[in-house]
Amino acid sequence: MVDITGLSLSELRGRLGLIKKAEARLAAMKTSTLAEYVSRGGQGLARRVALEELQASKQQARREVETASQFSQVPETLDALGAGDIPAAHARQIAKAASQGPVDETVLVEAARHQDFGTFSRTLRDHQHEQSGDDGKSLLAKQRQRRDLSFFKSPDDGMFILNGRFDPVAGNRIEAALAEEERRLRNGKSDKADDQATFGQRLADALEYLVCAESGDRKPQGTTLVVTADWDSLNQKLADARLLDGTPLPLSEALRLGCNADILPALFDTQGQELWVGHKYRSATDAQRAALIARDKHCIGCGRSATWCEAHHITEWFRGGLTDIDNLVLVCISCHHSIHDDGWVVHQNKNGTYELRPPPEPRADLPTWKTKSNSHPHETDPFPDVGVSNHRPTNTEPVLLS
Repeated sequence: MVDITGLSLSELRGRLGLIKKAEARLAAMKTSTLAEYVSRGGQGLARRVALEELQASKQQARREVETASQFSQVPETLDALGAGDIPAAHARQIAKAASQGPVDETVLVEAARHQDFGTFSRTLRDHQHEQSGDDGKSLLAKQRQRRDLSFFKSPDDGMFILNGRFDPVAGNRIEAALAEEERRLRNGKSDKADDQATFGQRLADALEYLVCAESGDRKPQGTTLVVTADWDSLNQKLADARLLDGTPLPLSEALRLGCNADILPALFDTQGQELWVGHKYRSATDAQRAALIARDKHCIGCGRSATWCEAHHITEWFRGGLTDIDNLVLVCISCHHSIHDDGWVVHQNKNGTYELRPPPEPRADLPTWKTKSNSHPHETDPFPDVGVSNHRPTNTEPVLLS
């Protein structure tokens, strides 16, 4: 075992690069070995060997063998993995995509050499949409065919376990509903609210409440599904429709979702859209939240999905900040705490995008009240600028931002 305590930061970084290559090569060796076992003895025997030799669970063994079989369709990817040129997670994504439809392996391998996991996931998703040849309709149909839900009682402790897979449209709608209900619980707007509950516990409560609501026609408030699309002025039609997380959407599906939806124009400063409300409201309006989603796309600090984000006042409300679109940014709960508790600051880049930056010196620019527990202006409301409007439409159908 090498003593790493004496290594410099650059040496530690280089060591991580070597570890990445080693992990990739080991993953390629394991995959090739299992694939050969499948070709000689079949998947059943390969799963049994994985159980015994890799000490994997039944589910893990099945997944390992399935992945090994998928790699037979992408030899270029397996070669790059064996050379340590691409991470194992990227390679598995390519292999899985190739099993679902046509892909250009060379293009994907090249992207996998340079992109982080999140960026590559988006690249792969866009690539699959383009390669489908039918505006992604066949891809979405295949995803829907793979939808699945299991709900069972654990023999260990008697707790119930829920596990599911959903297509991007259904998944985004479920996520939006859960996020809204979790906010209601966190802000004490439900009789099920528990001040001591963790985030995961609130999600469990939110799901129970949404599924078991007494009123059969009750719909969760503010759970609109955001779909963005460009307007092709030359051909006078919508184009490049996408879900909130960036997933490409067949235009026919976007139009179907928009049939019974509220339509908010992408020119958000048009008449009727309340984007500059001053002190009229403390919380962001629905129009502002939609505009923030279209502008920031995700948490400006860590990149978490906008579904789980709140609207933060750059100049804080209690300091006279206005609830105007140019004084608001999207941040997740964790990054919101970084701002209010640790002094992180919002910075606008030259291209107009926003990012979070740490304070120049630890806690150097925190207000003096931060050290006075008896005079904290947020004692009853830790985030007075939380972007959850109390004035929400009851329509829970998707919103098409044209």
